[in-house]
Amino acid sequence: MNVTKPAVSLAERVAARVDQLSPSELKVATFIRLHAEDVAFLSVNELAQQLGTSDATVVRTAQTLGYTGFPDLRRELVEALRTRVSPALRLGRSLRSLAEPPGTVFDRAVEAQIELLQQARRSVDPDAFAQAVEILVQAERVLAFGMDAAGHLVHSFTLRLQRIGHEALPLTASGVALADALLTMRRGDALVALVYEQGPLEASVVLAEARARDVPVVLLTDTLAARFADQISVALTASRGDAGTFKTLGTTGVLLDTLLLALAARERARALLTLEQFERLRLLLLPSPKAD
Repeated sequence: MNVTKPAVSLAERVAARVDQLSPSELKVATFIRLHAEDVAFLSVNELAQQLGTSDATVVRTAQTLGYTGFPDLRRELVEALRTRVSPALRLGRSLRSLAEPPGTVFDRAVEAQIELLQQARRSVDPDAFAQAVEILVQAERVLAFGMDAAGHLVHSFTLRLQRIGHEALPLTASGVALADALLTMRRGDALVALVYEQGPLEASVVLAEARARDVPVVLLTDTLAARFADQISVALTASRGDAGTFKTLGTTGVLLDTLLLALAARERARALLTLEQFERLRLLLLPSPKAD
């Protein structure tokens, strides 16, 4: 029986062959991945001029990524634009999959979350989880990186780390602000990185900097463990949903919760003492009851 292999996307090609790309080719590949809509309508010469490189470099980049040439790559970009799965389309597909009447949405959505958690139970290796906890136990400070929606989880995670007695810092900025934060990264830190989808440029910079500064990395991801294998200490891999449907933050949130619980269990006295101090301060800051 003939089995049709699924098409390999541009992002997957870049992730799989990043080590084969020269610095100039990586610059071209990264630009194409981040600006696919624009590149789909550019010629080789126009793209080369825009990036300040040569036509030959653009062609070599396409070939290194496994295309016959730049026209082949551009055809894929055009086709992807026709069939692109936007966040709105993902949500629409998810909503269509929920049964009517609307009262059943809760049950179906909870069932989907439970199934993802069951998958996570199988995909997260217990030894890898134990290693991740040990990294956090040994750290003098925990940095947590996440962009966009994952950034909200990062802020919550670092706040709760502080409440069980750990110095923690969220890394959720981009550009110069992220560069400023990375300047404080030091030996003795540990990094928890939430990296999904195609892996933003910021993720590559943060992980590379952690490696350069000898900072161990716990990676939470769905598909990018192999892509960053040489830059991380351990990966906790769990699906956030099907490729064509609405992605959930629930699985990642549960993974972060379990890391917090495991860390608190390892350092019970420290966690309880810090929580008691937090509660004392919280009560001091409550408004005084008004006299009758």
